Amino acid sequence: MPEIVQLLLITLGASLAMVVALWLVSIVLHDVSIIDMAFAAMIALLIAVAFVFTQAQGAMALLLLALGTIWAVRLTVYLVWRNWGAGEDPRYTRLRGWVDPGWPFHWLSLRKVFLLQGAVIWVLTLPQQIAMATGDSVSPGLVAGLGSVLWLTGFVFESVGDYQLARFKADAGNRGRILDSGLWRYTRHPNYFGELLQWWGLFLIAVQAPWAWLGVIGPLLYSWLVIRVTGQATLDKKMSREKPDYADYMRRTSGLIPRPPLKH
Repeated sequence: MPEIVQLLLITLGASLAMVVALWLVSIVLHDVSIIDMAFAAMIALLIAVAFVFTQAQGAMALLLLALGTIWAVRLTVYLVWRNWGAGEDPRYTRLRGWVDPGWPFHWLSLRKVFLLQGAVIWVLTLPQQIAMATGDSVSPGLVAGLGSVLWLTGFVFESVGDYQLARFKADAGNRGRILDSGLWRYTRHPNYFGELLQWWGLFLIAVQAPWAWLGVIGPLLYSWLVIRVTGQATLDKKMSREKPDYADYMRRTSGLIPRPPLKH
């Protein structure tokens, strides 16, 4: 247990260091949105810090590091490609109106955005961190196999969903329309569904290591944030305001877990 506590303190410090460094960059660039593009990369780096610090060499640790890195690389490349040069996200632009410009806003963004993101990153990866410290002698078994299948399913869902959405938006003829084909016919948020599957899959892989189940707060918190706070609920409200047909799309299409659409 002392090694776990020491590891968690080191990764907490690493998480805070990363978000504070990114906060300073955001001040120079006048763009808080960079936190969104760097989010997945910081998670992969934190898992890597745990891997290096614990000198983990078991198959479970290598699997967690590999799958976490693959997830992060794909998502980071996609988000940078989608958002680079697009300007600051309207959410952060509205935040600027809360206080005076300059340092009053900088301190606000540090508290409301960067430090919160750093906390989420650290909590989300708790199962993987603990597994790095305690799972060297544990070989992946049936539960880890199930977790790997869950992760792969989620990776496909998120990747295909993002690809279908990017193609849809690239066609000027689709402006003002709602994407309701492909995976988007069965769920309004295939990317969020895939995201959560991947993290619950990583939890199942990690949970075979002693004490890693204590980190269940990570995927639980992330699921709540994605569904209720920053993801599904927020995007549904935004789309309902902007597109009149979205209410009917919501009525017939599952919010998260895929299912055949309801008939009119």
